[in-house]
Amino acid sequence: MKGFVALALLLVAALFIVGQAIAPLHPLGGEAQALAATTASASPTQTGHFAGEPITLMRDGSGQFHLDTKVNGSDTRMLVDTGADTGALTMDDAQKAGIEVDPNRMVPILRTASGQGYGMLVTLDRFEIGDTELHNVGAVVVRDLGVSLLGQTVLSRLGRVELAGDRMVIEQRP
Repeated sequence: MKGFVALALLLVAALFIVGQAIAPLHPLGGEAQALAATTASASPTQTGHFAGEPITLMRDGSGQFHLDTKVNGSDTRMLVDTGADTGALTMDDAQKAGIEVDPNRMVPILRTASGQGYGMLVTLDRFEIGDTELHNVGAVVVRDLGVSLLGQTVLSRLGRVELAGDRMVIEQRP
């Protein structure tokens, strides 16, 4: 169990290190970029909600891809991050999904542009995208995260992801 926790913490740290390395490429930069992603006025197009059918997403006004999901039955809008090893929830999204967020369980597990990042490992009982339902999905709840992230813990279980210009297609496994 300790080995799994250590590996998970390493994966989460790598996720945020990569994210912070990429963030300077965006004209807004890290935290401002996340804020823009959550407040972009243009709604993305999301199609293909049936299990086994492709999901097509269009870039929104911030240049990002978002996907409407349900975490433990709670509507959760997530930023699709193909470079993220795991999914990450904001504290608010976690609480809405019925996950007990205990600040005392938050440990330093990542580095951000602002310094040390704190979070806690969780398992999502149920994760839904359209008609596709996944169970026992590993994730992390991160303190001060601006937007929840959809990473490879879900994407790899869904199927293949293809990026073509301003369009992302997630080809779901039947």
